[in-house]
Amino acid sequence: MSAESKMLKARAQLLMENPFFGVLALKLKLVAKEDVGTAATDGVHLFYAPKFIDKLTSQEIKGLIAHEVFHCVWNHMTRRNHRIAKLWNIACDYAINWHLVNECHFILPKGGLLDPDYKDMTADAIYNKLPQEDAKQCPWGLVLDSPNGSESGSSASTESEWQVAVNQAISVAKQQGKMPGNLEKHLGKIVKPVVPWRSVLWPFCTSLVNDDYSWRKPNRAYISEDEYLPSLYVEGAGHFVLIVDTSGSCIEEYDVFMSEMKSIHHELRPEKITIIHCDTDVQHVYEVDRYDEFPIPSLHGGGGTEFYPAFDWIDENCQDVDAVLYLTDMYGTFGDPRSYPVLWCATTDEEPPWGQYCRVTLD
Repeated sequence: MSAESKMLKARAQLLMENPFFGVLALKLKLVAKEDVGTAATDGVHLFYAPKFIDKLTSQEIKGLIAHEVFHCVWNHMTRRNHRIAKLWNIACDYAINWHLVNECHFILPKGGLLDPDYKDMTADAIYNKLPQEDAKQCPWGLVLDSPNGSESGSSASTESEWQVAVNQAISVAKQQGKMPGNLEKHLGKIVKPVVPWRSVLWPFCTSLVNDDYSWRKPNRAYISEDEYLPSLYVEGAGHFVLIVDTSGSCIEEYDVFMSEMKSIHHELRPEKITIIHCDTDVQHVYEVDRYDEFPIPSLHGGGGTEFYPAFDWIDENCQDVDAVLYLTDMYGTFGDPRSYPVLWCATTDEEPPWGQYCRVTLD
């Protein structure tokens, strides 16, 4: 079996056995690159040396992939700044390997750095404790600087994209009953966004934009030469449903949130946005097409809070829904998870039992 086949097989097994890591591994593009020596990630790619992979067992390959994924979970590729690259790699390995082995029960390739003294420390804190000389380095795996950032600064867009991905992976793993409890607690600072809430909202919405090559719109540069080549066709996003909890607890954040959605509508031009006002029942529904003026209507409702009536309305009336955003204080009856993506835009620190989460603030 080729090294590529081994990597693909290990990634597929992760999806079944440990979906948190399997889902996130799909975000990294596998690239065979012998000059990396062993393996490395920059938050976009997972580079691997075929000769190194051929020496590993299937269990070690899964551990290797999980190791590189965990670097991205903690944004190690964007946070080095001016630190010495070798020492930063060592600190990052100590910060993640204990959890991979003891909480997630992965088998790592031989030589992985493990020290229980560092198990609850960040890579930053570990770095400050490491000796500047003669530090033991792991013989495999590297975390490289993000190609979207720079050596002296991190990329906020890369970090926010990974934050959204981590929340998605946690949701998938919890739905399958395969999310290690200790690991979820360890990831608490990631589950609750520490980046501006708009940095979660925008990647969630832009992930639905359809950029592809289409034969429906010819590339005009070649029409005169009797050649018909495809053009990059940007359809915009699909059908969003925006639900607003009108129980009265979201009044302060309502205008800020709707103004942001107005900007998203202007920039992404989704096919349609359905706006639902709901308290204990659906009170009012607006529909906004791609080129309509986006409204910021007065709130309809004012009673208690129940979430499932709005989702039931969607199931009956919006068969083409691509994603749902729900502005709420998170106090209500959730009902069953839906198959489409749901982003809970919360005005409190309460977390949903399913879907993605971001904390909306008046910033």
